[in-house]
Amino acid sequence: MTNFGIVRLARWKFLSVASAALLFQAGIAMVGFAATPACTQNTHLVGQCFTMQGRLSVHANMRPYLSPIGTHRLLGIASPDGAIIMPPEIERIFASPPFDRQLVADFEVCPFTRPRPGIMQMVCIAAARNLKIRKAE
Repeated sequence: MTNFGIVRLARWKFLSVASAALLFQAGIAMVGFAATPACTQNTHLVGQCFTMQGRLSVHANMRPYLSPIGTHRLLGIASPDGAIIMPPEIERIFASPPFDRQLVADFEVCPFTRPRPGIMQMVCIAAARNLKIRKAE
């Protein structure tokens, strides 16, 4: 590959990361403008909130997912209308690159759907304690 090709590839990678950051921030901003009720007060909840230790990360589709530690499950962070409901301090952690990080914490989550084998459960994050940021595996 020529030097010109390497420069073009590096520029493309930078632009794709920058675009991803802008899209994620725009998604967070749109959620902030919507009149979305707080996680614990949402009328779409189907059960009691619960605490779990897990890893929160942003995937390639720019959506956050929560993986409970010790399981192979993946919880989606979205309300029925698609809003991402989480505390502002967590939003700030993922609002800028790099996105290859995980937040390990004790999360209080509230379910929008019931747990079913083989189907992703949708939840919102009401709170997080004992936050640790680390590079994604």
